[in-house]
Amino acid sequence: GYTFSESAPDALFFEQRTRINVTAEFTDDVTAFVEIDSYSNWGDDNFRRLDAADSEYGAGPVTRAIMPSSIATSGTPVNLYQAYVDIEEALGTRVRLRIGRQEIQVGSEFLVGNNDTGSFFSGFSFDGISTRSQWGEVVLRTWNTQLALNNNPARWEESGDVWFSGWYASYIGFEDMNIDAYIMRYYQALTDPMEVAGFEDSITFYTIGARFAGARAQFDWDADIAYQFGESGLPSPMDDVNAIGATARLGYTFDVDYQPRIFINGTYLSGDDEDPPFNRLFPDHDYSHLLYPRRLTNVWIVGGRVGAQLTESIGMTLAANYYNAVEDFGASDSDLGYEVSLVATYQYSEELGFSAGYAHFFTGDGLRDGQFVTADGTQRI
Repeated sequence: GYTFSESAPDALFFEQRTRINVTAEFTDDVTAFVEIDSYSNWGDDNFRRLDAADSEYGAGPVTRAIMPSSIATSGTPVNLYQAYVDIEEALGTRVRLRIGRQEIQVGSEFLVGNNDTGSFFSGFSFDGISTRSQWGEVVLRTWNTQLALNNNPARWEESGDVWFSGWYASYIGFEDMNIDAYIMRYYQALTDPMEVAGFEDSITFYTIGARFAGARAQFDWDADIAYQFGESGLPSPMDDVNAIGATARLGYTFDVDYQPRIFINGTYLSGDDEDPPFNRLFPDHDYSHLLYPRRLTNVWIVGGRVGAQLTESIGMTLAANYYNAVEDFGASDSDLGYEVSLVATYQYSEELGFSAGYAHFFTGDGLRDGQFVTADGTQRI
């Protein structure tokens, strides 16, 4: 359970997600893949059914209007999560073509991932076309897709159609290192609920960025920085998108028994009183187990982890992070607090694994007063 203020209720829930898939090979170059999933809270088949009355959970009318990727999840027991056809060397080229409903994962999943780790692991999938090709030492990924609703009440048509496209290039010519560059476009149509929430036009913005990741000796690192620009759909002075997001980590693994590993991390997600905060898009980075992990923005975060492989099958990780609002919007304090978590994993086999953990958030004065750091900065937490 958790409580962020005296007026907020405690919350206690158990999540479960089940995925079943089948693959069919028609020829050496043509493959079909279908996957269904079910995600729910124990004891409630419609855990994802949230409305305006649930605003303390980040699912009020503003979120429903402009955040189709909010923490609110499925309203039906089973969904068609993926269903696509792969065509290798399409039309005699070196391009692999994927058509249909699919996940998109690029880089470290800082901005685009499949939302399958941490809390609220309900998944992201998209309907459309994607490609993968290699040109010498450069691997190129492209996609032109629409966010799949997956029977999600928070993603019904009242949320507005969301089109998401991008180009993602990786240079793999260096041993154990990747250098990536990308550009992505996000478009969301204007709808009646968005107008009620204060929007005057559709949302169209671009994200450009770069990533540098690799490993050498016992060290490993991953750094990603992105800039967003475009039109927010909001009235002046918040009509222009002008935001920066960055994350980095540096780790070291000791070459001894249990393979203990430590790493430090830092993240900056901009916020401003004249520009919308940085939009997280569709990430699989969960900077907190409790602060609506994938919708958190307008914050800077520093922290670290230490972990070890206790046996061949059992691992343990202890983590701590400190959170502070970038723009406090007149609140008395920007200190959000810090979180400590302990997670254990058990890998029974290559196909089956388990994890269990505990997290505690020590609230700061800024969080008790309320800060606009959730639902991509549109709601106070």
